[in-house]
Amino acid sequence: MLPLLIRLPTMRLSSSLSHQVLKRTQSIAVNQRAANRQQQALIRGGVALVAIGGAGYLLNKVLNSPTIAAPGTLTKSNQMSFTDAVEANRAFSSIVKEHLRSTYAHFAGGLGMTGAFAYAFHRNGWSARFMSMNKWAYLGVTLVGTIGSLYMTMAIDDQRQPGLKYGSWTLFNSIMGLSLAPLCFMQPALLARAALMTTGIVGSISAVGMTARREQYLWLGAPLMAGLVTVCLASFGSLLLPVTAIRTLSVLENVSIYGGVAVFSGLVLWDTKKIIAHAETANDKRQLSPINDALSIYLDFINLFIRILYIMDNRRRK
Repeated sequence: MLPLLIRLPTMRLSSSLSHQVLKRTQSIAVNQRAANRQQQALIRGGVALVAIGGAGYLLNKVLNSPTIAAPGTLTKSNQMSFTDAVEANRAFSSIVKEHLRSTYAHFAGGLGMTGAFAYAFHRNGWSARFMSMNKWAYLGVTLVGTIGSLYMTMAIDDQRQPGLKYGSWTLFNSIMGLSLAPLCFMQPALLARAALMTTGIVGSISAVGMTARREQYLWLGAPLMAGLVTVCLASFGSLLLPVTAIRTLSVLENVSIYGGVAVFSGLVLWDTKKIIAHAETANDKRQLSPINDALSIYLDFINLFIRILYIMDNRRRK
């Protein structure tokens, strides 16, 4: 009996030590799995970025290859670099260059403000409040707020009321950030990958539009508007139909998500061409509004980002 009593503390120590070792081993395994997931996410993000860049490069080569024909010879396509294509296909004036720089600077600033507002609203608990709201109340608040502030921003003159213009633009970005705040519940790595992929898509397509010949792709406006109406109807139809209509809801969801990716990708190209054409026809830079032109690319980016994020989250769950 005495030997057993003497061994009890040792047995407890041994058990406690084993428990600590087990916990330490499990912690190391969890950290290793997290590191592996981060590494895989970085690899996938890099592969996606390379793929998007390659697709943009191929699109630029295929769609914007200038044709040089000598008298009495067959037409041959001469491939040119990005810079050479810009110089050959479009001699941008100083007004156009300055307007493009200002437009894309406001586009990036709008995205930055929206992300900052979304994070701030999420940290202050607004995301949870929106998640607990009725879907029609949430839809009404976000639609009325974003549409009202959008039209107010576009209606204000940049030259006459610059302070009011930037104030309404900030208000629009804050309301958009408030509507997107619930997305902060998703994994940060997933949000970063979706943002990176969307940036690559928008950047590649914008580069194609900037190197295209004059008035090329402007004819896409009518079919893209028809596609946009179809996507909007599919999005609202999925909200109106009952849950029991599973097949119809699945079809409408696919049209809204995958059709939306195609439509908004085309709208990036069309909006880029429209911005350039608008700047070329302007007699003075005071006739141009970088904020208004940036809003079109901004809305294309937001819609693409939401759909790409949805697709990536569905694949992750499967």
